[in-house]
Amino acid sequence: MSEEIQVQVNELKTQASGLVRWAEGLEVRTAGDVEAASAQLNTAAKIKKAWLSYWKPIKDGAKKTHSDICAKEKELTDIIDRARAVADSKILAWRRAEREKAEAEQRRLQAEADAKARKERERLEKEAAKLKTPEKREERLAQAAAVVAPVVTVAAPVVVTPGASTRETWVARVVDMAALIAAATPGSVAASFLLVNQSAADAFARSTKGAVAVSGVVYEKVTSIARRSV
Repeated sequence: MSEEIQVQVNELKTQASGLVRWAEGLEVRTAGDVEAASAQLNTAAKIKKAWLSYWKPIKDGAKKTHSDICAKEKELTDIIDRARAVADSKILAWRRAEREKAEAEQRRLQAEADAKARKERERLEKEAAKLKTPEKREERLAQAAAVVAPVVTVAAPVVVTPGASTRETWVARVVDMAALIAAATPGSVAASFLLVNQSAADAFARSTKGAVAVSGVVYEKVTSIARRSV
């Protein structure tokens, strides 16, 4: 930064600080005070414009440099991310297939165990029917009732991938907005899923000037001072 520009920058900072002190001590009691304050604020706008004009080319240059760097960065990261996505999808497909095979084998073995236990119970029950003594018959029936198939567990193969892990999580997808809104009673879980689109609500209020009633909505007229942006 040249000495001349540095002097201009310091001068703008000094003027801006003076404006803050002026605003803090401002008293508006008459229409003349309003006019004087407006004139001073016009001066403030000029100071702000000069300050932004100084920084604009620097910001634009920095923004372009940042964009160029990001574009160069993405040239490689996009390729790596694509390769990772393709490989991960195939790994997950294999794991899913192995899990399904393990579950199918578990169901098959469990069915065999259940059938074996059922046959043993039926054998003992038939023996009980042939026994003459009630005590022995009850004893044999108790033995039959005690026959229970063991719980079979078949685990899918576990492959440890260095630097990576597999996780499962639940997600929610809204498929019927009308049903969700109908279920959104105060305090309900459904109500917590809904967000107010404040910008849309404000736009509707401006376009209708608050003349169209909407359940649960109150219109308010807010007053502010509009100034030309710098």
